[in-house]
Amino acid sequence: MNCPKCNTEIPDTSQFCAQCGAPLTAYGKSVARSKTPAWLVVFVFSFLALMAYVIVHMVNDMEKETANTSKAPTVKAPPQLPPPPQPHFVRIVNTAITVNAGSFAWYPFSVPENANTLAVTGHFTATGGSGNDIIVYILDEDGLANLKNGHPTRTYYNSEKVTQSSIQAVLPPAPGTYYLVFDNRFSLLTPKAVQVNASLSYMQ
Repeated sequence: MNCPKCNTEIPDTSQFCAQCGAPLTAYGKSVARSKTPAWLVVFVFSFLALMAYVIVHMVNDMEKETANTSKAPTVKAPPQLPPPPQPHFVRIVNTAITVNAGSFAWYPFSVPENANTLAVTGHFTATGGSGNDIIVYILDEDGLANLKNGHPTRTYYNSEKVTQSSIQAVLPPAPGTYYLVFDNRFSLLTPKAVQVNASLSYMQ
């Protein structure tokens, strides 16, 4: 520091000027008190900056946590499963019919798409002539065409020549039209009266 009176440079801790003898106690003390080490200033500023950084990050983390808590959790809808197969029943015929001599009669019924476990069940009774008999078939469209033209045909049910019988036939799981056929071609003179009850059942 310098003496305020004669401007001579003297140590900071001097109480009097060595050149002019002016008292320096109050001035020296005030100067000494005003000096702050540079490292302390750097430390304080660094500490304040670190605290500001920590506080900002804590506030950001709290805001994120609040936002995540307020959000409703996303619930995934379960996959849609197809409904389980249901049983279906279709009446094919439930009546008394007359089949002329040397002829046949039929009742069509349809099998829908995606149907399975197909079955035709029922019962029939024939009267007329000496034998009271009839032949009953279940055919597909190709089989009916062959029957009409007198050709051998594949059958899903063939009762042979009988007076009465139960109908128990299993069909393939293929959509299309099928026929319940009553055949009296073997009788040349006598028509036959047939009481019949038949139904189609399947799962879909």
